Amino acid sequence: MEYVRAPRAPQRAVRQPDRQAPQRGGTGRGRRRRRASRLLLLIGLLLAAAAAAVAAYVLLFAERERTVSMTATPLTAGVTRLNTGSGLLYQTEGHIHYYDWNDQGRNYTEGTATEDIRMSGSTFLSVVYTPTMLQIVGQEQPVAFTGEVLSVECGREHIAVLRRDSEGGESILVLSATGEQVDQLLPDDQYIVDFGFYTTTGEMLWMQTISSASGTPTTRITTYDLQRRTGVGVMQVQDQLIDGLYFTENSVFAAGTSQIIRYTHDGNKEIYREMVYGYRVLDFSAASGTPTFLLAPRDGDMFAVKLLTLSEGDTPEAVETHLQLPSEGVAGYIMNGALVVVAREKLYTYSLRGSLSSTATLELPVDEAEKLSDTMLLLLSGGAYYTAKVR
Repeated sequence: MEYVRAPRAPQRAVRQPDRQAPQRGGTGRGRRRRRASRLLLLIGLLLAAAAAAVAAYVLLFAERERTVSMTATPLTAGVTRLNTGSGLLYQTEGHIHYYDWNDQGRNYTEGTATEDIRMSGSTFLSVVYTPTMLQIVGQEQPVAFTGEVLSVECGREHIAVLRRDSEGGESILVLSATGEQVDQLLPDDQYIVDFGFYTTTGEMLWMQTISSASGTPTTRITTYDLQRRTGVGVMQVQDQLIDGLYFTENSVFAAGTSQIIRYTHDGNKEIYREMVYGYRVLDFSAASGTPTFLLAPRDGDMFAVKLLTLSEGDTPEAVETHLQLPSEGVAGYIMNGALVVVAREKLYTYSLRGSLSSTATLELPVDEAEKLSDTMLLLLSGGAYYTAKVR
């Protein structure tokens, strides 16, 4: 019995470390594998983050440094031109031409009997005229006038003609789209300063006059409903001159030398006045849903501009944003819900709160810029005109 038990003890003593040793060795290798896996995962995450940052930078850089395409037009420097709102009327020797920047199929050319002509047009109607005659594009017979035709404005369905008679009296003759006279507006003892069309529920005509009979210049803006052939209201301002009128769906804004005044369409009631003394309006847009003015000092730094937003409620709720534009700027306009500044080689876009949102390179260096619509620019480069779409 003792002989049998004696060899067992060493067997147990030998087997015990044999079971323990592999367990200790396996645990160390597992930890090293887990540490390596975590390290690889961390490296992968860092690489992914770096790739995302590079992609974001590339996208941002591409957006900021995109190139603005410029489309050639038939117009050259020095040509007499007119923006109709959807295209350009322009003259060459013995002809008038229409260039539509959206639909080339609407382009046309018409011959003229004389070179001493002027043009007027809208998206819907176009005319050429001399001091004694008016030709509506698309109509066969011209309209003859006694006295002298001073200027013409085109609307949707009507044409307004400022005429001076043989005795020196001025009035506005209202014509239909076919040339028939349908009304005549007399300014009484006022001098006609400006006139034009706008649309609310129907086509409207406005006439701005001025008088100094009382010793103080008084501006009167009269509006007429052309469908009902009746006056709508009169806006009268005595303490300042009116530089321009701006129309939205709900308001008429009269920009004066001291204030911007808001009126309603219905009855032309004055609602409020916002002080803008020392500034003049460079541009206006309500495309963003909020009436926004671009102003510059009347006698000062033309690059130190101010954006002014106003409400169409009972109070102005004015928000002013001051900006210092690039010194190489050619022109600035409110377009597509932003402030667009054209420089010789760049196009800068600012939010209406004044932050620079993008910079783009113009396809060609430009010398002049003109706003054609809320999304289209006319650019002069090397003596030729180009259009450029703003996005």
